[in-house]
Amino acid sequence: MSFAVNQPGQQFIGDRYLTCNEITQEAGLVAYGRQFDITGVDKFTQDYFLQRYHRHFSLSDIEKPRPRDAVVVQVPPHNGFGDEIDSLGYVYDLIPKKPKIDFFKYVDNDKKILRYTARFNTKVPEDVDRRFIISFYLADDTISIFEPAQKNSGIIEGPYLERRKYKNVDKNGEYITPSELAVGGDIKINGYNFHLLDCDDYTTKYLATHTYQ
Repeated sequence: MSFAVNQPGQQFIGDRYLTCNEITQEAGLVAYGRQFDITGVDKFTQDYFLQRYHRHFSLSDIEKPRPRDAVVVQVPPHNGFGDEIDSLGYVYDLIPKKPKIDFFKYVDNDKKILRYTARFNTKVPEDVDRRFIISFYLADDTISIFEPAQKNSGIIEGPYLERRKYKNVDKNGEYITPSELAVGGDIKINGYNFHLLDCDDYTTKYLATHTYQ
């Protein structure tokens, strides 16, 4: 920033600006009509004035501000409501951003769905005959569960768990993959234990040609 030599309230002495050669520690400088005293300079400025103008400035005793310690974001545990990835958007950003997706994976696997029939892994009489359709969407590794109506059960058919990613609590919180969905096996989804009874023809053919670790 440049300051005019003729400051407000002073006699006009021409359209000229202050130069380094006119700055001295004793006189200080005037900016916008205010007098500023020069109490000290940094090492670079001291060397510059000494070498170029043979003028000495004392070093400032003001320490440079220390860099702040990096802030570690404490991620709260997921409360089970909504998608965890969406919830994390409010942790890392003031204005949450839409989660990024693997575009090529989404295009290659669009409309590819693995479907299983399942029941509760329980001996509770009211829940033994309940049946579920578990759908695994290969495009984004999300899962949805639908409960069809059963005769004389009193249960109305409809969505049981919304479509989103679910973690396997028995595998260090990793998201469920197709390798964990095996007919005859058990899987825990959102705290519910399911026993997989069967799968449709597409799922059988798909798993016969694809391997998961």
